[in-house]
Amino acid sequence: MGRACPGIPVLLLLIAALAMAAPARAQDGGQPRVLGAELAVRDGWLVAQIRLSGLIDQRTASTIDSGLPGICAYEVVLRGPDGGVRERLTWTVRLEHDIWEDRYLVRGPDGAREVASIAAMDSAAAHVADLRILPVAELRPEREYRLEVSVEVLPLGAEAEDRLTRYLSRRGGGSREELDVDLGSLFSRVFGGGGGGGGRTSIAWTGPGFRPRALDGAAEGSS
Repeated sequence: MGRACPGIPVLLLLIAALAMAAPARAQDGGQPRVLGAELAVRDGWLVAQIRLSGLIDQRTASTIDSGLPGICAYEVVLRGPDGGVRERLTWTVRLEHDIWEDRYLVRGPDGAREVASIAAMDSAAAHVADLRILPVAELRPEREYRLEVSVEVLPLGAEAEDRLTRYLSRRGGGSREELDVDLGSLFSRVFGGGGGGGGRTSIAWTGPGFRPRALDGAAEGSS
């Protein structure tokens, strides 16, 4: 125990080659998509529960199983009645497999969580719970707003992941009036068309219009 097998580097190369040759397909056999976003008002905040499906395709799963990380990059945009950006939230979740201890970890802004398998990892990455978007007092109760969700999933090396995280951190601190950049073009900008884009899974979704006054909990959130 503790000694590396000489055949492991060759095995990893074979796994990577097979992963590149295989067509991208979600773990559950379906297309990656947003199943829905439930909005409510809690403690004076507009809060979202976002449910997705099929984030980790077989190509990314093979890469994670080999010991290289995957990453999910999320962007949630709230658009106002005029179509302008009222709020934008961006964050990343790192997907890891410790091949020596056979542990799967999901690392997000709130820390790391161990899960039982790739399927459990996919489920964890596909559920965004209690996302605080904006104080509801900053919205007009009778006007219509829309929520947009973009997600990118891909296998990454450590250097590429650091570049992406730094880029998202800079954007997250920017002005609300900055120009929109969807996550697809974000990856092209950060990696220059390379750096691990081959196994990328992309989702873009725009929800129906909603009015803050009509949301569950709106009465308790109003002053």
